[in-house]
Amino acid sequence: MATLDDICNMALAEIAAGPITDVTDNSIEAREVSRFAAPLLSEVSLWSDWSWAVARAVLTATTNDRPAEWTQAYSVPADCARPLAVRAMEDSAWWLPLGGPGPFPLQDAVPLAFLHEGGLIYSNVCDATLVYVAALTDPTLLPPLVQRAFALELAARVAIPIRKDTGLARELGEAAELARARAIAEDYNQRVRRPASYTSEAAFARAGIGEAL
Repeated sequence: MATLDDICNMALAEIAAGPITDVTDNSIEAREVSRFAAPLLSEVSLWSDWSWAVARAVLTATTNDRPAEWTQAYSVPADCARPLAVRAMEDSAWWLPLGGPGPFPLQDAVPLAFLHEGGLIYSNVCDATLVYVAALTDPTLLPPLVQRAFALELAARVAIPIRKDTGLARELGEAAELARARAIAEDYNQRVRRPASYTSEAAFARAGIGEAL
């Protein structure tokens, strides 16, 4: 996979600037790409719920300052960029269906409520596990299409400080937006998708689930 230096050189090539050997080089090209690359890498985590960046962590309980609204409060994992779901601690399954119209995992049938606010995760789940998109720090983990979008966006941001060319920056920004949309679509298309299954409120009530939620 491409290193940060490789991706930075891809970006520099887009603005017809010379390559660097390292982001710590004593050159304007190295200085500008290193200034923009790290913040941009953090932004990539927020572009989409990337399937390749999903992580899980058992949450650490902390002081609950909203006890009238939620029974539990947890610290957010340091590498969490976007919370996706909360899972409860459950016994190991002794049997699971091989397929069918329902969601997999089965816990997706009734998403557990949570709130991400003020640097905390609030939930009514004890000993909760958080499913989240992890913040990116290693550019070598980026799939090829995301690398391309990253390089184009980086090129758009350094076009003005290096080339003093606002028109080029605008063109590269538009190209980066298209590349980003393509990368997001490709990630979505690679996921295993099953027909959606909807359970009515009446069905939940007949099963006695409504009061427990």
